Amino acid sequence: MNRPLWQRRVYFLISIIIFATANHLKVPIYTLNLVFLLKGCLLLPRREVIAIAAISMVLGVTSFSVRAPEIFESIRNRDIEAYLNVPRIITNIVMGDLSNCVFVLLFGNIWVEEQKSRQKAERLTQQVETLATDLERNRIARDIHDTLGHSLTSLDVQIELAQRLQATEPARAQQSIDLAKKLSSQAIDNVRQALGTMKRSNFDLKEAIVALAEQNQPFQIIVNLQFPQLSLQSSYQLYCIVQESLTNIQKHAQADRVTIESKIVNNGTVLQICDNGNGFSLDRPHPGFGLRNMKERVQCLGGEFHITSKDGQGTQIKIFVPASS
Repeated sequence: MNRPLWQRRVYFLISIIIFATANHLKVPIYTLNLVFLLKGCLLLPRREVIAIAAISMVLGVTSFSVRAPEIFESIRNRDIEAYLNVPRIITNIVMGDLSNCVFVLLFGNIWVEEQKSRQKAERLTQQVETLATDLERNRIARDIHDTLGHSLTSLDVQIELAQRLQATEPARAQQSIDLAKKLSSQAIDNVRQALGTMKRSNFDLKEAIVALAEQNQPFQIIVNLQFPQLSLQSSYQLYCIVQESLTNIQKHAQADRVTIESKIVNNGTVLQICDNGNGFSLDRPHPGFGLRNMKERVQCLGGEFHITSKDGQGTQIKIFVPASS
């Protein structure tokens, strides 16, 4: 089956020559002919298989026609002339050849289609495994970005500042070192919290967001939350979205007031995060992965993500998560 098509055609041409020679020499190999016809369904295009079947029938009928006088004479010599019906015998032979060829072709085509379906299923399985690997890789990248990225970036900045000030301003260098120690502890806590969140089955989204709001933030956070019964996966994704939003506000918005609200609607949950900061133009490109990560998390939940912002007018993020999540 792995040979080039021209080699397979030569193979069947040689087979046809062998069968024609065998018929001429009165060698009964008709069953073997059907076997090769079945193999043709696997090795050759469908039209060529039908052509081979037609050639096989022609060879069979021709061979019988050549030997027919001898066969009929043998029958007459056995005194069974009364039972002899030449048209019926020829018709039976032709119909037998035809039915055998049709059966082989149908069986061969079913076999070929089954093989193709199995190969397609194997390819789809490989594609699903590849897609699942990519999704898991993206999820891990988002989690690393959300839990470690900002802390490690700030930690690097403080260490670099301490190195520059070590000789000229030891006091400020020590302050940077102390802040770097605090940031490293915070990064460790973030990792522990993320791992604990994924492992806990009793994770309470409302309590986690309230605890996040009570951390030492440079702005006032007003929390008003109502959540239905959500899966652990949905709760964790929404928590990461809130965490990423607060990090972006702290880094870019220069806001002094943030509102986190959620409410239950008929077909799901609506979560809103608003700030009174600088805002930004949605038409400008935005570096980093924060907004993209939030959108991907919402897509994983089958929800909708909307963001509204203008320069000097703050930012509003609105997320809808369907009830089935």
